[in-house]
Amino acid sequence: MPAQEQSPGVPPGPHKRFVLAAMGCAGGMVMLDQTVVAVALDPMAKDLGLTAFMMHGVVLVYVLALASLAPVGAMAARRFGLRRTFLAGTVVFTVASGCCGFTPAGAAAEPFLLAARAVQGAGAALMLPVATTVITDVFEERERGRALGVYAGLAQVFFVLGPVVGAVLVQFAGWRSVFLVNVPVGVVILWLLGRTRIAVEAPGGSLSALQPAAVVVSLGALVLGLCLCGFWGITDPRTLAALAGGALLLAATVRLTLRSREPLVDVRLLTIRPYAVAVALTFLVQAPQLIVLVHGTLFLRQSMALSLVATGLSLLPLVAALACGTFASGFLLERSGSVRVPVLCGLVSATVGVALWAAAQSSQAYAWQVPGMVLAGFGLGVPIPALSAELMRVVPVHKRADASVLRQTLRQLGGALGLAAAGALVLSVDDEAADAAGIVTSSAVHAGFVLAGGVLVVALLLAVVMLPGRRR
Repeated sequence: MPAQEQSPGVPPGPHKRFVLAAMGCAGGMVMLDQTVVAVALDPMAKDLGLTAFMMHGVVLVYVLALASLAPVGAMAARRFGLRRTFLAGTVVFTVASGCCGFTPAGAAAEPFLLAARAVQGAGAALMLPVATTVITDVFEERERGRALGVYAGLAQVFFVLGPVVGAVLVQFAGWRSVFLVNVPVGVVILWLLGRTRIAVEAPGGSLSALQPAAVVVSLGALVLGLCLCGFWGITDPRTLAALAGGALLLAATVRLTLRSREPLVDVRLLTIRPYAVAVALTFLVQAPQLIVLVHGTLFLRQSMALSLVATGLSLLPLVAALACGTFASGFLLERSGSVRVPVLCGLVSATVGVALWAAAQSSQAYAWQVPGMVLAGFGLGVPIPALSAELMRVVPVHKRADASVLRQTLRQLGGALGLAAAGALVLSVDDEAADAAGIVTSSAVHAGFVLAGGVLVVALLLAVVMLPGRRR
């Protein structure tokens, strides 16, 4: 029989497995970072003397860097090629993780840690947009679906194991270990890349610093203004000035992007109504997901006074249900033929779950927390995969790469703005002593959950009114 033809630059079978392993470990490392850091926040705050405001900042600066720089990853891939961009992202993420682990004590701790976390987010922004593109290019069409499924599955495994792994690491090796563990993982990814033959050619394109800088500054100003609401109050002139300034900067950034011959992201895609609805819902779902993960973890650790290992184990119903919801999404979409079914099922489950968990927090008995955790986790996991499939269906084929980057940017931005708003509520509910001690009280957690539930209700109403019925 004649040898099977392969596309130029596509490695043979064994090398495909190394590609998939490298991309899966990278996606998993980024997902792991979200859950392990949530578990490490409390001991980190106690060791470094972080306030509650700075605890939110440790999570926020990472998500904000990832959101604002994700388009740069796509732009860099066009300019330098997929391999070089992914390699650079892995090195940046690994080195920044090591720096986080060696954060010095004292007055330098806060600026050093925030800077390292921002660089870590920048590394993730170079990796994530490239990973799925590499898999799509390397695997033939008949293999692609399974390969993407394995990639997503590896990321979910890392996500689910994150709380337990993080708790064990912090318990026996200190909070710094949750960052340092990324270093050997990064080395493994680099070794796997060395055993692949991903094409190094780049299609070409410019790499402008003006648009990325404008995005970072405008989004940073908007998120900072939102965070400071908790200090100043929503009606304070300083708050209004900060929010208005951020909004104006963001509007100017959008105008700059629209007028560019090579835009950082193609925001004109938002004129496609089904795409805009899917992206808006993705934005609204990501916000409560981050609120529930961070504040739910702090509630278990601080308000219920669970040990570190017990906190990690207690989070399993939430993260495992979220992973199950992610896998169930495709099944519901395929069986129903309508994106409404998985999205509405997920949003109803998430809304009820967040409400139940918020109501159970007054008892501080773990058994009462579990039903809400399971419903909230499952519901938050269901909508996004179905929405991703829908938005890719409604955009032109040649715009799918741009559509994916814009979706990733707005998804992460939803998480950043949601957590910033929740942080402002925490600061307004906590007293100064609790904030200075890095404590998020149960009443402050409850306020954050009320905000998450309100966002989910808005998303549910939007989905009922705007989502299409059965596919044509």
